[in-house]
Amino acid sequence: MMPGLGDNLKRWRDQAEVDWFSQFIKAWIPFNAWMTDTFGDLSDRALLDKVKTEGNVVKNKTLPMLAKNLKVAHDAEGGWQDDSNDAQEFRLQVGELNRHLQQCIIEGRKGRVCFETVDIGWNANKDEQLTKWKRQFRCRRDHPNKGEVHLEISASKTVAAFALTLPKHDRPTLEDDQMFRALKPDQRALLIGMFEAVSPRIVISVLAGHGAQKVLTYGDADFMDDAGKNFSALIDVIYGLRNALFHGQITPNETHNEIYKPAYLIAMRLVKCTL
Repeated sequence: MMPGLGDNLKRWRDQAEVDWFSQFIKAWIPFNAWMTDTFGDLSDRALLDKVKTEGNVVKNKTLPMLAKNLKVAHDAEGGWQDDSNDAQEFRLQVGELNRHLQQCIIEGRKGRVCFETVDIGWNANKDEQLTKWKRQFRCRRDHPNKGEVHLEISASKTVAAFALTLPKHDRPTLEDDQMFRALKPDQRALLIGMFEAVSPRIVISVLAGHGAQKVLTYGDADFMDDAGKNFSALIDVIYGLRNALFHGQITPNETHNEIYKPAYLIAMRLVKCTL
C-alpha cells in the first residue's frame, strides 16, 4: 500500500458516512416551525401536549400507521389501518429506534431517553385517598396552593396525625424530609405510591409487558395495545433526543450517530405529514 494511503482511505470513509446528527436537526427545525405556526408561540412542553392531544395533521396521519383495524385480531399478520410502504417503513424505524435506545443509554434532562419512561401528558388526578391500618391517608396536588403537594395521615388513638406540605412535586425532596423519614417503612411506601399517582405528568412505559396478550409490533419491538399512547411516547422520545443533542449531552461517536438515523427518518415522516 502506498505511504499514507491508509490514512486517506479512512478520511474518505469518514466523509462518506452520513452525519445523522445534522440530518436530525434539519428535520426537527421544520417540525418545530409547524408546531409554532399551528398552535402559537407556546413553550415546548405546551406545543408537544397539543400535538399529542388535539386534532392535527401529524396525529391524524401518524395514528393509522401505528394502529390496527378494530375488526382484525391483534395477533394477526397485517391488519394495519395504514399498511402502505411508507407506513411499514415507519413502524420498522420505530422498532429500530427502540433497539438502539435499549443498547445505548442516552441521558436526557429528566432521565433516560427511552420508551420505558415516557411523558404522555398532564395528569388530571390531583387527589388520592385511602383507608389503611384504620387511618386515613391522603395526598393532594395544588393544595393548599397551586404547585404545592400536601400529604396527611389521620391520627389514631395512640399516634398523632401526620401532615406535610411540599413546595412542589419532587420525590427526592419528599424522601429526604425528616418528618417523612420518621414514618414506618410501610407508611412511607404507601404515601410514595399516592404521591406518584398525583404527579403533574403521566410517565409510563409503552413497551408491552411480559406475557401481554395484545400488543402492537413495530419492527421487532412489542408495544402496548394503545396506538394513541404509543404516538405520544414517540413524540416524547424524539423531543428527548432533540434535547440531548441540543444541550450537549451526546458524544459525536458512531454509536450515538446510529441512534439518530431512525430518529431522523421518524422526524422526517412527521414533517411530511404537514405537507
